[in-house]
Formats: sequence, structure tokens, C-alpha cells
Amino acid sequence: MSWLLENWFGSKESLEQVREDIHEHLHKEVYLGLSGIDHPEQSANRVESKELFLLLNGPWDNQLEEAEQELLQYVHDELPSVVRDELGVFPFYTQTTNDGYLVLTFIRNATDRNVLLQKLPLTLVTTDGVEVAQKTFDLLATGPVGDMTSRPVEFMFRWDEFSFIPEKEVPLTLTYKKPETNQAEKNHELNVGLSSSETDHYMKKAAEETPVKTGEVDLQVLDISKGVDNGLKVVVVFRNGLEKRLEFTEVPIIVHDKAGETVARVSYTLQNMKVEANSQRVWAFDIPSSSMKQQGVDVAELTAYIPKAQPRKKAETFVVPEMDDNKGLLQ
Repeated sequence: MSWLLENWFGSKESLEQVREDIHEHLHKEVYLGLSGIDHPEQSANRVESKELFLLLNGPWDNQLEEAEQELLQYVHDELPSVVRDELGVFPFYTQTTNDGYLVLTFIRNATDRNVLLQKLPLTLVTTDGVEVAQKTFDLLATGPVGDMTSRPVEFMFRWDEFSFIPEKEVPLTLTYKKPETNQAEKNHELNVGLSSSETDHYMKKAAEETPVKTGEVDLQVLDISKGVDNGLKVVVVFRNGLEKRLEFTEVPIIVHDKAGETVARVSYTLQNMKVEANSQRVWAFDIPSSSMKQQGVDVAELTAYIPKAQPRKKAETFVVPEMDDNKGLLQ
């Protein structure tokens, strides 16, 4: 039996005691806002937890005995309903360990599409709202969360990642910290898109250079050029090699000059940016001059890329450096 289930469930004498424990220590679910409505946690349009398919992947895959799987399924089914058309993170068990503060959650997808999370910023706060730790978790390797599915995910906040460590008896709550909108996102001409002829040109270019690969999701910069009012225009291709439609909600773009210095670093929040199964889509992003750290740059010497994606330059490419402070891609 896993140490987690042994610690929590091992001392329980019956499922009824487990059920009582679940309902006594229920946590607050946080939502990522995929539905587009304000305060989704207040919505009455919900889906029963039993209607979601529980998927045990990653460290949970083939690691639990049948009895443990049944017990975990029981815990999942006892959780409150989830808001329809939303993706929620539901903490249901916490544990103080020698390494840090462990939060075991169910990530529940009550939408009709796959949702791929790259980086998920989460925060631990006290009951008084005091923030004690914040951390961005990389979930890209776990793959998309399928439509109408739920999966257990562990989040570990290590002690050296705390701003301060509260007393042991102080309960902590997990919250989602949505990246702040920067000045570039406030510009109403952000996502200017492409004309019909430009779309055809870049779609053909994307298909010829790197076609959609089955089972893979990929974003790449196809082109960077001069934009309006001394800004920049960056064309990105979204590739979806999965069998179901994906929605992309955030795209970070970084621009470097020939010397490797940062010219611009922006993150765009998208609305209804959907890419159908086994297809690709191109889109243009305007970087206003007000978001550029350098002015009068030679666009021919610039390189634009999406973190952890392949860089693109008119003449040459370079290895993308690892960056710890990236705003990730929330898809």
C-alpha cells in the first residue's frame, strides 16, 4: 500500500469512517476560469463527481492494489459536484512531511474538450489569507486532462520554498494564482490575426516545414516582422496531433536580439482559441512598442520563441535557455 493511503486510510475501520473524514475535512475547490464566467465557484450549473471518469496516471498508474484503487474511487465519488465547463483543482488531503507540505488533489475537467496544462501557479495561504508559499508546477509531462475526466495529482511545497513557515496547527489552503495581465494584454489590438492570404501562406509554410505529428501538441513561431507603430508582429502555429479538440488560453512569447538580450517578454491570454483534432492553426500576435525593452532594433536580427518550443529566426536558430520565471502555457 502506498504510504499516503496507508497514512490516511490505514487507520480507518470502515468506508463510513472514511466518508465522514472526507466530508469533515473538505477543502475549497479552485477553478481556472475556462468557462469565461466570473466567480465560477458560485455557479449552480454542476456535474456530479460520479459522472467523471477517474484516471490513474503518472505515479498512480499500476502502483495501487485493486482495493486501493476502489478506495480512491470511493473518495472521488464522495466529493462535491464540479462546475460544468470548468477545470477545477480539488485538494482533499494534506500532509506535513520532512521535505515539505504535501497537497493531494483531484484535477477535474468538466468540459467537453481535452485541456493541456503546462505551468500551473499555486499558492498556500492561511485561514487569514496570509500567503506562505507560492510555486509554479510543470504539468506538461502528464499530458492533457481528458474531457469529463479526473485525475489525482500531488503538489509538494518544499520548506525552503516557503516565505515563512507557520505553526503546525495553522491550516493552509491551496489557491490558484492567475498570472496578472500585463500592459501588452490590455492593448485592444493584441491579437490582430491574419488576412485570408496571409493565413493561407503561413498554413502552407507550417505544413511543409513541420506537419502535425500524431499524439503531439506543439507551438512554434513561424515568423517575426515589423508591426504597427514601431512594434513587432509574431506569427505562431498551434499544432494539435491529438484525437480531440484543444483550447489554448495562454501563450508566452520572448524576443531576443542578436546578442541574446531580451527585447520583449509578453504573455497573451486567449479567448476561444480552439484547434481541432489532428490539425493546426496560425495566429498573429502584436507586441506594442510600449512592451519592448529596446527600441530601434533590426527585426532581421531578432529571434522570437515560446518557452520550451523551438525558436525561429530568419537566418539561424539557437538553443533555447531554460527559464525559471516563465509564465507557462495554459492550454
